[in-house]
Amino acid sequence: MPLTHRLRRPRILAAAAATVGLVLGGVFTATASTAAPSSPHHGVSITSTGLKSGQIKHVWLIILENKSYDATFTGLNQNSYLWKTLPKQGVLLKNYYGTGHFSQDNYESMVSGQGPEEDTQSDCSVKDFDFGSNASIVKSGKNRGQVASLANASQPSGANAPNGLNGCTYPSDAPTLFNQLDAAGKTWKGYAQDLGAQPGREDALCGGPGTAANDPTTNPTVMSASAANPFPAGVTSLTGAQANDQYVAKHFPFPWFHSITGTKTAAGVLKPGLTKPVQGGTDCDANHIANLDSASQGLFHDLQKTSTTPAFSWITPNNCSDAHDAVCKGNNLSGAFTADGRAIYQHGAPNPEATTPKNQTGGLYASDLFLKYYVPMIERSAAFKDGGLIDITFDEANPPFTYTGNSFNNANAYGPTRNDQPNAKTAIKADAAGENIFGRNVHTEPTGVNSTLGKDAKGNQLYPGPGDNAFIDRPATCTAPGVPAGCVTGLVRGGSGTTPGARTDAATGSPSSTFVEDQSAVAIDTGRQVTDTVDTTGPGGTSPIPADTFVGAVSNVGPQFPTTSTGAAVASSFQLVNQAGDPVKPTGSVTSLTLSAEGPVGHLAAGQTPDPLFDAKDATPGGGDTGSVLISPFIKPGTSTTRFYDHYSWLRTMEDLFQVGRGHDHAALPAGTVSGGIDHRGHLGFAATPGLAPFGPDVFNDASRKHHR
Repeated sequence: MPLTHRLRRPRILAAAAATVGLVLGGVFTATASTAAPSSPHHGVSITSTGLKSGQIKHVWLIILENKSYDATFTGLNQNSYLWKTLPKQGVLLKNYYGTGHFSQDNYESMVSGQGPEEDTQSDCSVKDFDFGSNASIVKSGKNRGQVASLANASQPSGANAPNGLNGCTYPSDAPTLFNQLDAAGKTWKGYAQDLGAQPGREDALCGGPGTAANDPTTNPTVMSASAANPFPAGVTSLTGAQANDQYVAKHFPFPWFHSITGTKTAAGVLKPGLTKPVQGGTDCDANHIANLDSASQGLFHDLQKTSTTPAFSWITPNNCSDAHDAVCKGNNLSGAFTADGRAIYQHGAPNPEATTPKNQTGGLYASDLFLKYYVPMIERSAAFKDGGLIDITFDEANPPFTYTGNSFNNANAYGPTRNDQPNAKTAIKADAAGENIFGRNVHTEPTGVNSTLGKDAKGNQLYPGPGDNAFIDRPATCTAPGVPAGCVTGLVRGGSGTTPGARTDAATGSPSSTFVEDQSAVAIDTGRQVTDTVDTTGPGGTSPIPADTFVGAVSNVGPQFPTTSTGAAVASSFQLVNQAGDPVKPTGSVTSLTLSAEGPVGHLAAGQTPDPLFDAKDATPGGGDTGSVLISPFIKPGTSTTRFYDHYSWLRTMEDLFQVGRGHDHAALPAGTVSGGIDHRGHLGFAATPGLAPFGPDVFNDASRKHHR
């Protein structure tokens, strides 16, 4: 039963003004060249996308970090370019889901169809060594093509081995989209901002973590520094941004597959990857893996001619520009624009990070700057105008919008987002999963062979699914030490797994208003009882909070970022109401208040109110609703769709657009072939789920005629 059906709390939000972003004007000019010849199958319809073979010639995927639809498309952090400008140019996917938490597992799902496993789900935070083997690839059944965890068998439950026991890098016979593109004769490149900026930090093959000597097979990489494992000089982190290098390998899918990097033998000899690129070389050479702003191999350089523009371009911003870090350690591109808002494209040495930033604000503010800089650069190219597709999306909705207090309501009545207001019930539901199977939107995703979800005698879920149970409150049986044996703990709200106890907040209120300011208030506090056990400023020295008072509508209007600020100012408040929902005024000044403890729905103890995040029987699979914007001559500007899609749908779409099933590599693998996938139609892993919908005519809604901008 979906979590949203168990919520019973009201949700009323006050409107706030939407913020305004910069208007970008470029100075880019592209040199036109002869387009690639049409596919010999030009008239063939591509499955259910609504397109014909050869219509889409170039794809650019820009992937951002850790924001839910409830945040991104309601004007949070002044990100008006993402939620206003870009949807006006293309189609807004309102129900696009990640496939897990927290990051790396999503990137790998997108390019291989592999489901999450605990080490990749935890961003390979312990040690990078080989995950599974060619022999452990499942050869039949619903998990065909998935690489099974060899560590799970050692668990008492036979499932969900803790982080650090599984490994991170997939075996050579687990193919990816890039192997399929190789076999289909299509060019591709992975661009990463800041890649190679710090020697010894991402020098392993394809931008892998650590030095060039690091290899998951012969020289596994320990991801944290210690006396026994010192990092090279100048390297402070392999997993997080540092001042001179905000690239992180966990957001770049290429180094995590031996099918791309190849495999080193014990003697140190590198055996090639699974496929050979159409232009020769290797999948990890400069023609395939490049710094985004490289003067000779970067995006600006490649866009100058259609002939130098890859058919598929993967673009990973750094940990600042992808909205991951709230405060940037390095440049956020705030200085890469002229006073009138035009992007500064530096011919010959196009490196916007050479500019001096005006501030170090991160989050969606920084990602908006990134998009304002690079999206127009792509749109001005000849390659985009001739069958191009730009896709802007996020890896996951982490955290769910209302969980951390971001119950913002900054959206005004605007375009495709006019009816999209932050909502606690919707946002929590959106932390689950979604896909379209045989024409139906369903709140499910494959859990996979690596997420065998054990239950106790009462049916409570004891182990994390693809969503890692990260934002729901779990039954006590899963948090008590050693009960049950092998239960993975510490993956839930607050780290305890139990429902929240009573909470005392600093607050401000007076008898003149039914609203109190409380910077700790979040949308899911609605319905908790309010008492005041500290202040006695009411008549006769009594508490100013009347008996039987509850949290009503919660409103947040921040964060607001002044031009030079590196912090956030959040104004959070809620209305005091009685059990009937009628407004209640304090009888005196309020300086603090206490919210009642929450308890399991249906099993409340004295003094508790229902906990909307308690869910003992649902593993919360999926990575939440992030939304996505696609722009193309074959998409009508200003449109939207509510059909459910996810990262597996995205992979299936890319495989269909490039017709990889017609590729030349049909050599047998443990499960399927590179070109044929596991379903003989070119689909890998869970992208081959029967009935799974790729992006359809609701997305490519102008396929019958080119829309000229």
